[in-house]
Amino acid sequence: MDCNTCKGELGIENVELMRKGMRTTCPWLYVLPGKAATLHNNFVESMKAKRWNFILVDGDNGDGKSVYVKHLEYIADQLGYPMAHIEIKDDQIAQYGPAPYFTLQIFNNLRLPDEQVFSWKIYQDDKTRKKVNGTLEKDLATFEFWSPALTSALSHVTNDSNEQLKKMSLSWLKGESKSVKELKEMGIFDKTMKSLLNVPTDRALYLLKDLLNNLGYQGLVVSVDEIERVADLNRAKSIPTLSVLRDIINILTSHDSMPTKRGITQGLFIVYAISTFFLGYSGVIERSGVDFAAQADKYSRPKVTLMDVPRLGTVLKDSAAKIDISFDSITDLGNLAEKILICYTQAMKKTFTIDPKDLAKESYDKTSVFLARANVMAMIKTLDNL
Repeated sequence: MDCNTCKGELGIENVELMRKGMRTTCPWLYVLPGKAATLHNNFVESMKAKRWNFILVDGDNGDGKSVYVKHLEYIADQLGYPMAHIEIKDDQIAQYGPAPYFTLQIFNNLRLPDEQVFSWKIYQDDKTRKKVNGTLEKDLATFEFWSPALTSALSHVTNDSNEQLKKMSLSWLKGESKSVKELKEMGIFDKTMKSLLNVPTDRALYLLKDLLNNLGYQGLVVSVDEIERVADLNRAKSIPTLSVLRDIINILTSHDSMPTKRGITQGLFIVYAISTFFLGYSGVIERSGVDFAAQADKYSRPKVTLMDVPRLGTVLKDSAAKIDISFDSITDLGNLAEKILICYTQAMKKTFTIDPKDLAKESYDKTSVFLARANVMAMIKTLDNL
């Protein structure tokens, strides 16, 4: 699909979203800042080559971090990658605990390239269920190496021969605790594995990635957005949350991930999105002329920093894969204006003589900033009044 084949309803919907400063649903509307092209292209090429990679998305509020993450996910989807998208939600982290929250989110939010959720498909689709069960049985030792409990639950829930065990395992996968007796019936002999919530996030990721590879998929893309929200959690929750984020990155660099070990990471891609302020306040990045500590009153002073978990903060600070997706030139705004003009013209059935460069300059004159969101709203308002 492109703008010339776009249905009117989709275009109208996206114009309305832009008018309100909300994230659009059309991947064709995204404009990559010129300075971000090299890192972005390298990441995409690594996906095409079925390697592994990590990227840290950096931007201020309104720069479009979440839009860029969705753009990457769209590309991954087109390349045949399943993906798990996670957003930091403090209320749910408080409810489940940091590690259980991430494990549950990865399993529940794992979406296949056909747009269907993996957990739903293994419950409802006979063909998928049988294929998953056969894959698990064929290489049981490898999957049990990662997590005997998760392997057992997946085996039972994809096996139609015992309805009671199937229902019990489905409940376990939903995060509902089981008694020691029930665990034994399920073939789970580790008493601490009362439900999916007790499976370490990194072990669940290893298993799911291997399972997806064996099912014929390219690999797995894991994106974590709004990481700056960790700063609002108390230290009892924030430090363990950051530790889980560290453990996920460690999958790409740990001893287990070396090619001579079981945990080959081919096909695993991790995307973290963190606000510029939180990165700067944590000492992960520096910006010329910017005092992040002085901005604390504006953004709310963080209760924790990324450097409070050194192995996470240091990895992020030393990473060469930090992509700044903020606009910083009229050229960037001009490219954005060109996309908006095409979308608006197609959706609203109107013709304009205004040049994209002039639309970009006019919006910048009104906003005095290069923030994507502010300029998108200004451009739409200008077109509304023409």
